[in-house]
Amino acid sequence: MATIDELRKTRLKKLEAIKKAGILVYPEKTKRTHKIAEVLKDFSALARTKKEIVLVGRIKSLREHGGSTFLDIEDGTGKIQAYFKKDGIGERGYKFFLAYF
Repeated sequence: MATIDELRKTRLKKLEAIKKAGILVYPEKTKRTHKIAEVLKDFSALARTKKEIVLVGRIKSLREHGGSTFLDIEDGTGKIQAYFKKDGIGERGYKFFLAYF
């Protein structure tokens, strides 16, 4: 089992890699369009609009299955499952996500 110091070093390395990729790790503002509870309540209507929905929250769990990944995202209002595929975001983006998030 890793020590707290080892875990800290690993997380700091991941943080540095994310920064080097040009991702703002602690943004002052976000482009959130909905809270999770709003999406869960109005999902059918939102899906029909085909508009992009941007959620902000913590990734609480992640499950990889070949070229597909499921993750649970939570904010202060609820929890939702997200799904994406390697062929949807590209090989490079998919590998980066799995390595650092």
